[in-house]
Amino acid sequence: HNYNKSLFTMYFKRFLDFKTNNLDNSLIIFNDKKVIFDKNSNSSILKSLFFNIDYSKATIIGIGEDENSQYLAVDVSCCNFDLHDQGYTSLIETDIRNILTNSSPNEISIIGRAQHLLHWLKTSKYCGSCGALNKFSSKESAFYCSCTKEMIYPRISPCVIGIITKGDEILLARNKLFPEGMFSAIAGFVEASETLEETFKREVMEEVGLNIKNIDYFGSQPWPFPNQLMIAFKCEYDSGDIIVDGEEIVEANWFKPTNLPRIPPTTSISGQLIKSYLEGH
Repeated sequence: HNYNKSLFTMYFKRFLDFKTNNLDNSLIIFNDKKVIFDKNSNSSILKSLFFNIDYSKATIIGIGEDENSQYLAVDVSCCNFDLHDQGYTSLIETDIRNILTNSSPNEISIIGRAQHLLHWLKTSKYCGSCGALNKFSSKESAFYCSCTKEMIYPRISPCVIGIITKGDEILLARNKLFPEGMFSAIAGFVEASETLEETFKREVMEEVGLNIKNIDYFGSQPWPFPNQLMIAFKCEYDSGDIIVDGEEIVEANWFKPTNLPRIPPTTSISGQLIKSYLEGH
């Protein structure tokens, strides 16, 4: 499955040694957890040449480079950043989820990496053992403290997600945080010492009370909220009746291809999973 297409000739790096005066820099800018989006170019990957930013007050980390440009993630929450005092004339602030559901795979990867690495930079400032300020290793591209010399790389939290089929029906569930009428696949975080398959079986039993069988790997997708990696599966119903947990899942049902509820877009791996079910029916 081609969900994570390669980023043209992008070379992924994480670096703090960047040149903010480079006019060829490409920026992904965040302000108070919102991402800056230019409506005219329909993009959040924007050129530094057209911005007036006080870099001394911004939080910045390099996220990659290609043959022509460095790509920097910039958080301007502590700056006096004025949307209307920039070279771009159609800037807005929007939720990153809006960007990720309407962008190309390349843009999703770059913007997601920007959010992920900014979160890592902000949460890795101090050592968890002694409380001292961490240092940055250019060789490892990671933070560390001399008290342990343990490298602190960007955290990646694995999550499983999957669809369950029974004949020509598919089980979809509505999380309590979803908009009314929105259903998706079952998902949950991997616990310590679990295999991915064990996690999926546990999550299905906990959330909807069903036993499953014939678990097959489907694909994966980074999901930067703030640092998840979604690992997707397909499986078949084995036994049990639907009993929702009432805490995370408030509704779950079997659906046929002709009566599907509102579902996620195919830019998300949950949408791709459901699309694959439809293609098989």
